[in-house]
Amino acid sequence: MATDDLTADTLVVWERRPYRVVEVREREQANWPKEYREAWVKQNMPDPATWYCRPRAIVLRSEEEPTAKPQHLQGPNNYYWHTLPEHYPLCRLCKEIPPCRHVHNERIMARATEKMEKEMALMPGVCHGCREPITKRQKHFTFPGPNLIRPDLGDNTAVFHTRKGCWDFLSSYDKRWAAAEEGRSRFFYCEGTETEHHDGSFECSKPDCAAKRVHKDLVQHAMWVRHHPRMREARGCWCLASQLF
Repeated sequence: MATDDLTADTLVVWERRPYRVVEVREREQANWPKEYREAWVKQNMPDPATWYCRPRAIVLRSEEEPTAKPQHLQGPNNYYWHTLPEHYPLCRLCKEIPPCRHVHNERIMARATEKMEKEMALMPGVCHGCREPITKRQKHFTFPGPNLIRPDLGDNTAVFHTRKGCWDFLSSYDKRWAAAEEGRSRFFYCEGTETEHHDGSFECSKPDCAAKRVHKDLVQHAMWVRHHPRMREARGCWCLASQLF
């Protein structure tokens, strides 16, 4: 529920704990924080009274400590709140809405341990995507430099099948590899526009297209244009036909 829809007595979650809305107030434009004023100007200064992102003052009272001092918050009018019914579960130990921080952290640790165990099971010459050995007949690609998944395996050991089933793993590592060093470009991505002609030939708007260096069919482009009809029986190419007139 957005702040704009909050009403007094609504139960909401704030910092993983249950709170009841006491009041939602407008703020005078003269008292808007700097970041809100700048955002308002960037959006062509709409009516401050109805601007959906305007700052609002929200007063909350703890459900577990009703005598405690109310919390006075400030947030955008379009901020989304998680609401609660009158009957809600609560962690017995930390008094937080499930999943509490303890459970959340335990799940993160369990997933990290599981991931580490899978990564440590990788052996030299095994596809880092599907975890299957790469034979001499299978097409594959080896990333140069340190292995970002298993550094202990040494340089030039991060290898992936180039088949369709391993593409997602290959693409994900390609992004990680490029981000590991400032100024690096991805192997399997080109920021240019790829054009396909009727005869099946391709060209790219970037002279140094990545497809010239690695597996052409695996390189993704920022934009893709087909210069001929999709119908197989059609002849001619739109880009060439336009030159006749």
